[in-house]
Amino acid sequence: MIKEQFSRNLGVMTEEDVLKLHSSTIAIAGCGCIGGFSAELLARMGVENFVLADPDTFDMSNINRQCAATHLTVGQLKVDALKAHLLAINPDIQVTTYAEGVNEGNVEEFVSGADYVIDAIDYFAFPEAVALHRAARKHEKYIITAVALGFGASVLTFAPGGMTIEEYIGIPAEMTIEQLKGVTFPASQYASYLPSYVTEDMIEECLAQKVIPTISVGQALGPGALVSQMVLHLLGRKEPLLVPEKYQVQFE
Repeated sequence: MIKEQFSRNLGVMTEEDVLKLHSSTIAIAGCGCIGGFSAELLARMGVENFVLADPDTFDMSNINRQCAATHLTVGQLKVDALKAHLLAINPDIQVTTYAEGVNEGNVEEFVSGADYVIDAIDYFAFPEAVALHRAARKHEKYIITAVALGFGASVLTFAPGGMTIEEYIGIPAEMTIEQLKGVTFPASQYASYLPSYVTEDMIEECLAQKVIPTISVGQALGPGALVSQMVLHLLGRKEPLLVPEKYQVQFE
């Protein structure tokens, strides 16, 4: 018998599906917007094992969009605040945290025990994202990411033997993580099209200032689509779109 809190899952999922989610481990690099809401959705669906990484703390500007960001958690490490949030949803959840974030030294350990990896790394830590993708490929893990763009979002899934993030972005595969430092996350390449209120010049200016305008709805749409595709794949019900294909929803 499954626990009462998951009883309303039945009918959409079988009891076997829920039990499979209980035993699944999801590694999430980045615990703010995409990562935080993905973790919450997964916890409410029945996932009981998480590996979380994020070196950042919550500040006031995060409250407009990030899961677990409240006036009560400002100043707290995101991994700690998100862990507490998940345990409040389900006390049986097991959480391993990397308060230093992911880096070349720990990323293989971070992904090694996971059934799926979520790349929710900050725009301005692109080298760490590449390190995460390389480790996921080495350990033959699928890695999924989402990018919020205003009133919309894109979701991309990378298979272990499929197109790499280097190929998708257009950077040499032999570039080292050190050489990638200073390269920012090319958000526009993660979308099939940009909304009218987002231009390439605007993106470049925002990246230069290291301040990206973003709102809660895009940050909720992304995780909703990301978790749907990932869970259906985990349960063997539907293969995800793989890059260069992507799922995108956008409202003007």
